[in-house]
Amino acid sequence: MLWRPAEAGPDRLLSAENGNGGLWLDAAPLSNKEMKMSEIRIISLILAVVVALSGCGPGALYQAAYRGDTQKIASLLATGEKIEEGDSRGWTPLMIASAEGHLDTVKLLLEKGANPNARNIHGRTALMFAAHYGYASIAEALLASGADVNIIPTDVTGMPALIASVERGHYQVVSLLLTHKADPNLKDKLGFDALFSATVAGNVMIVDLLLKNGANPNTVNQQGNTPLLISINKGYADIAVSLLANGANPNSKSTMAGIEVTPLMVAANKGDSRVAKALIEKGARLNDRNWMGVSALQYARNRNHSEVIKILIEAGASE
Repeated sequence: MLWRPAEAGPDRLLSAENGNGGLWLDAAPLSNKEMKMSEIRIISLILAVVVALSGCGPGALYQAAYRGDTQKIASLLATGEKIEEGDSRGWTPLMIASAEGHLDTVKLLLEKGANPNARNIHGRTALMFAAHYGYASIAEALLASGADVNIIPTDVTGMPALIASVERGHYQVVSLLLTHKADPNLKDKLGFDALFSATVAGNVMIVDLLLKNGANPNTVNQQGNTPLLISINKGYADIAVSLLANGANPNSKSTMAGIEVTPLMVAANKGDSRVAKALIEKGARLNDRNWMGVSALQYARNRNHSEVIKILIEAGASE
């Protein structure tokens, strides 16, 4: 599990386990993302060593919160233990109880005045941990006590609670956060927002939920890619069709493997007739060409995708 101090010293990074190892395959932009993630993992390991060498351990209240020992916590607070007293990395009892899934402990700490918006040295909050691990009841308790749903951590990921829950596919938590006005268009430090993360994961239910709650279908990441291009390249036809139905630009361009392409070119190259039809219905330009002069029709011919070739010719594509 990620982020838990009991396992890694400092917070390990959610983005290091985002499951994107096979993303984009032959596309240069994703290789850049994977390289950045490798750098992030190295930084995390260095931080872990530094904290381990510091020798600073958490107090009794923190340990009780880690175990979910609500009775012990009540006793410690009654004797004057400070409710925000955590460890050397700024982890509070509320944070560790949230990360470990101890709902009763979280409720007690909030009832006794624990700050739901306290941040550790990485700028992360209890809500981010609950969102990451999919603890909907804990997230609800934190939100009811005033947790800020749109805080962005100061760490190398810059990943707010919504993206944390989206990346792990926690639909219930995603829905809860959106109900409490989570901004679906906040981006992490790699330029990915919640819609990008849901698209990369191939989670059409969360994609639809985000679109219904104001996610921008034409969002662009640092590499200039859009969710539509990503969904087509990965073969997620349901997501591509949903994005188009919600206003995604069928003529947006992106660079893949060093070549500027359109969604229709990618669909033709992949042989995805359903997406090709959807793109054409939404006004995709048939005869756009890349810098080498290759059109969607030529992409389809190069791969012998007969059905896509037929669709393009019937729609008016020229050689």
